Amino acid sequence: MGDCCVNPSELEIVNNGFCPSCKSKSRNIKVITLKSLLKPSALETLNGQITHYFCSSKDCDVVYFDINNKKYHVTEIKVAVYQKEDSSTTPICYCFDWTKEKIEKYINQELTPKPIEHIRENVKEYRCGCEVNNPQGSCCLGNVTKYIKSLS
Repeated sequence: MGDCCVNPSELEIVNNGFCPSCKSKSRNIKVITLKSLLKPSALETLNGQITHYFCSSKDCDVVYFDINNKKYHVTEIKVAVYQKEDSSTTPICYCFDWTKEKIEKYINQELTPKPIEHIRENVKEYRCGCEVNNPQGSCCLGNVTKYIKSLS
């Protein structure tokens, strides 16, 4: 009898990690990140039992999506998303509040602590909470390093 009686909203599309809006390859993200960073109205629509992805494409307003192509946009996230914001005050490191502005100041004025060393020391002491603070759900060191290299 096929799928004629199945509710279309219950059909599983099974996205393979490509953003349904911009088609960029995206990476898996833990549901704890979404639970921490979605605004309450968006959190109420979360299916925490399926795979979710993070879209890092700057030109796309989708931050998260799931295997059924349910999308969560920048307006549904509690914090500004570094990969999608140009503001100098948007954090690159969400755990220790390293923004573009602060990094530039510390690098240009040769202040201490140095951003990368400061973050590494805190990671070493198990103080980071990237999975609940950083919208990408993982360590920011790659982003911070890349940004510092772009300053030279």
